[in-house]
Amino acid sequence: MSSSRPSTPPVPKVSELHEIVLDNAPPEEQASDLLGGGARRSHRELIEQLEHVVKQPLIKGVFLRLSTIGGAWGRAAELRAALAHVREAKKPVHCHFDMLDNAGYSVLASSCDRLSMGPAGLLMLTGIQAETVYAKDLLELVGLRAELLQVGRFKGAADALTRSSMPDDVREVMNALVDDLQENLTQAVVAGRKLDAPAVQRAVDSGPHASDSALALKLVDAVTFDDEARAKAKQAAGAERVVQPLRAEDREQVDVSELLKLVFGGKPDKPSGKRVLLAYLTGTISDDSREQGGGAVSGPFVSAMRRASDDADVQALVLRINSPGGSALASDKMWHAVQRVAKRKPVIVSVGDMAASGGYYVASAGHEIFAQEESLLGSIGVVGGKVVGEQLAARLGVHPSALRRGQNAGWASPFSPFSDSERAAVQRAMQRTYDTFIERVRDGRKLEVARIAEVAEGRIMSGKRARAGGLVDSVGGLSDALARARSKANLPQDAKLEVWPKERSVLERASRLFGGAESQSPLQQLMAALPAVAQTPVVQSLVGGDTAPLAALPYALRVE
Repeated sequence: MSSSRPSTPPVPKVSELHEIVLDNAPPEEQASDLLGGGARRSHRELIEQLEHVVKQPLIKGVFLRLSTIGGAWGRAAELRAALAHVREAKKPVHCHFDMLDNAGYSVLASSCDRLSMGPAGLLMLTGIQAETVYAKDLLELVGLRAELLQVGRFKGAADALTRSSMPDDVREVMNALVDDLQENLTQAVVAGRKLDAPAVQRAVDSGPHASDSALALKLVDAVTFDDEARAKAKQAAGAERVVQPLRAEDREQVDVSELLKLVFGGKPDKPSGKRVLLAYLTGTISDDSREQGGGAVSGPFVSAMRRASDDADVQALVLRINSPGGSALASDKMWHAVQRVAKRKPVIVSVGDMAASGGYYVASAGHEIFAQEESLLGSIGVVGGKVVGEQLAARLGVHPSALRRGQNAGWASPFSPFSDSERAAVQRAMQRTYDTFIERVRDGRKLEVARIAEVAEGRIMSGKRARAGGLVDSVGGLSDALARARSKANLPQDAKLEVWPKERSVLERASRLFGGAESQSPLQQLMAALPAVAQTPVVQSLVGGDTAPLAALPYALRVE
């Protein structure tokens, strides 16, 4: 664990307009980078910078240049709230873009005093689409078949590999999710652009829009180039200069010792004094004793939680989750580690874009859960099984011959489907995992099992619906969670913050990039050629030969 380096920017000496450039959604965690112009700022640092704007009298306003941010709906909502605080402080916010999507426009439409786009730009305001991919026919084409079981009526985790189209149960869940996100998008445009709902719907139905169309429909205030928009923002703010505080060249110069630490890493400063620990759980959850090139790995996470539990100076834990889940075993280990902390000190959970399945499993150990209405939560269910390649093996001239002792000895073999006995045994194990999942949520959320059943069975839902179902306590972002943790721990709001995991050095990142990857099996290579299918934790685990139960988001889900 490492201390968060001082993130408060220097106090300006003359009036400033702060220009913030976001070419896509900022990452949850910062990573060092000496190649390509400095380290990319994290989402937390962006929010902290906007909070700094509010507090400093000589920072007169913000000029935000934003591009497409994909499906980062939770982070978009946090950015929108932070910009609203700037405007409430009577500091103008001018925004500009050349290319923008649904999530990006939902931020700007309701957050800017003036919104402009480039003459050759494109506004991709076209309404929400949730897209899933089904690959049963592809597997059959190459001689593979998925033998998958699941617990939870709406889980649908097996569908990506066992169906050719979306089943009705999953369609019901996905329609509810799309409805919620579309409603939030429409409300943001209605409020921010002072348009009525029918006009917004007409604009959505006729999108995407070139600059002339966007201006005619009052979706933007002006069509101009970014330098002209910047000059207009500077004039409106009454600022003497424009700075980019999140850009490396606008930061204070780094000394040689800091540069060497950036490259080679080294022993971090030892944390001291009463503080809050901010821990990130980001990516697919896996079970291992050491980190394996990204994601949320049980071993390092559990060790960090045990240290936090035993450290008397760590007064509270904020757990920031952006994960679709993964290994049920790893999720349970992580849940136990967080619960151990929760028995001794406040634990506040902040959900970013997603806390689904195993991600929510871990979240349920916290005392309170914050999420945005646009965040994705739930997917309380379990899937397990294997991909059977007997037909592919035969086509390749491979003929396995097995000698077995025990009725179910061949249950994990990739060359034979489940027997009735094996299928029943796997189903029993998965049911037990599901029951444990429900018990964890029941104990953590203080909900009756009947109430949990209404939001379980594998349903994926928006934060708005999750809050109504008791899975979330409050609408809010990371800043709200940090404030609540400090309050619960009776610490001042400027109390020291410690961040885990520590920032990686450049050499560590280069090692992972060039030397850390394991060789892929032919099946893994095949799935890698299909990113929309291969992105799911379920598929990643199955093609890697993992037959253990999974608490993972079922779909290769894109919501944009």
